[in-house]
Amino acid sequence: MLASGVQTLRKTLPLGQSGFIASLHASALVFYGVRLCAFLLHRQITTPEEIHQMKPKEASLVDRLKRIPVLITISLLYFLMAAPLRITAGIALSTPSSSLNPLSLSSALLAFAGFGLAAWGDFHKSSVKSRKGADHLVTTGPYRWLRHPNYTGEMIGWTASLAVAFFELVGIRQLGALLPWAVASVLGWAGIIFQVLMKEATGGLERKHQKKYGGRKDYEEWKKRTWSGPMF
Repeated sequence: MLASGVQTLRKTLPLGQSGFIASLHASALVFYGVRLCAFLLHRQITTPEEIHQMKPKEASLVDRLKRIPVLITISLLYFLMAAPLRITAGIALSTPSSSLNPLSLSSALLAFAGFGLAAWGDFHKSSVKSRKGADHLVTTGPYRWLRHPNYTGEMIGWTASLAVAFFELVGIRQLGALLPWAVASVLGWAGIIFQVLMKEATGGLERKHQKKYGGRKDYEEWKKRTWSGPMF
């Protein structure tokens, strides 16, 4: 996502105001990529293994080759998640305009806000657990209101990224070249939101929490006053 954003910025930043929305959109994904990679690296270096859970696994060459279909699928998902950038950049390059669509601008800023919320949640939880232990139930910071602010924030961010592209499409007469990218954008959004974030991430962590903390008074009270975010 970082590379996709940088490649887009190389083409849209020289356009000035005409490419402002596309550049802002790309910057949101650059922020996402830099932030997530930096957080994962920092967490692995500074926290114990029981917190970062990045455990090395023994695997033969055959075992590694068996992962290729999974890697290809994940790569395809990220390709589709970057498709909205192709729309905003394509519009900026082909139909430059000095006027800004306020809905596109609001959506781009919302993408930053969503990815920022995810960053806050990740950093706060990792920081608290590094001090109080892996089994500590984090209920402070954004966890006062959201049980999974990192996943909820990403849902907001990726939904806003899709919205930027579609608000930019409004009023475009010749959609032929961009229509495949619109379809790809919807597929990428559906994949990350429904399969990854709502089901595997949020739903999976809810099950783990229930198994680990279920029945504890502090957990049950925290669960009543907080929102899990959209979840399967």
